[in-house]
Amino acid sequence: MKATNRSPLPATDAPETPALKAFYLQATTAELDALAKSFGYSTRRSFMGAMRERYGVQRLSPTPRFDSVFFDGAKNMEEPQILIPPIEIKKYKPSKTKDPETQVLLLGDLHFGQITPTYNIEIAKKRMATLFNSLMVITECHRKSIAINDIVVIGLGDMVHGENPFQGAKLEGVACGALSQVYEVALPEMLSLLCSLKENFRSVKFYGVQGNHGRISKEAPATSNWDNALYKTMAGWQKPEGIEVYPPTTFHQLVDINEHRFFCYHGDQIQISNGIPYFAQRRKLNSWYMNYPYDYACQGHFHEDDMLAISGKTTLFCNGSLVSDDPFALEKLGLSTIPVQKTFGVHKKIGLTWANRIVVDFNYVKGGKDGS
Repeated sequence: MKATNRSPLPATDAPETPALKAFYLQATTAELDALAKSFGYSTRRSFMGAMRERYGVQRLSPTPRFDSVFFDGAKNMEEPQILIPPIEIKKYKPSKTKDPETQVLLLGDLHFGQITPTYNIEIAKKRMATLFNSLMVITECHRKSIAINDIVVIGLGDMVHGENPFQGAKLEGVACGALSQVYEVALPEMLSLLCSLKENFRSVKFYGVQGNHGRISKEAPATSNWDNALYKTMAGWQKPEGIEVYPPTTFHQLVDINEHRFFCYHGDQIQISNGIPYFAQRRKLNSWYMNYPYDYACQGHFHEDDMLAISGKTTLFCNGSLVSDDPFALEKLGLSTIPVQKTFGVHKKIGLTWANRIVVDFNYVKGGKDGS
């Protein structure tokens, strides 16, 4: 490097000066010592003072060490590579013994007997078959990593559409009366589902809550509900060993699953505003929590599947519906719902471990009928 008469450092406009300043600002102490010696300075401090005075550059704090950095006078500095500091590589040892999980199926708003442009009894039966097959695909996928021996099915109400006009069961919107909806459609489908599940699980437990569409009339007691007729018939049926059915005694059910409490209700207790009333849901569930402490809540009614954190301790599962082109969802919520139900796993220590939505009609997924 060419030095001036006043300093051994290159002139400020010398071609090598920019590279010198850049290297100086990131150099290690050992490199500073070597650089000071090459320019004839007795100490690093005097060299740094000269750099500050001549070029106006100052090292404010220590900088990381760089690899592949050099200064050769006229050449530019190479791209710096920061060294990784010492880190600890943590090793995971998979447990040889794994706690089993319980699978949960949310099943509700089936509206057996309802007619829409894309829904009727025959379509409902096809969607129930798809529901079972898709559920088992999901189950077998999770069984590759953990044991799933038991399943809990939670019936969230509106299993039949009913025949009450004030609940939307108008003449052109129903295929048959409520008795036929319950005993000729819903009952065979529900028993078929439970028995099919029993072939694949050690135990099957069913808990039901009543919806609003099964109400006989405004004046009748709340328990006069076609959902309750369905549940009580299922409970009284001579079931295979390993299947249990629990009808409701009030508007809700508290279900303990792997030591986690689920507060289950239909959802018509929450007043609809514009769209799904998330604020009203939180307020209502926080009030219910004071009377029925729970870990998770499950509801239907709004025909839209979702998950909502109510607090740091509680989570709400919103289940979908079997119905498509549903007038209620379109008129009241402004939603064109996809026919979907929900399933998830519950671990004794962790609680919720996984959750999957089950689309029950492949026309509503990308690719259409063949799913391609």
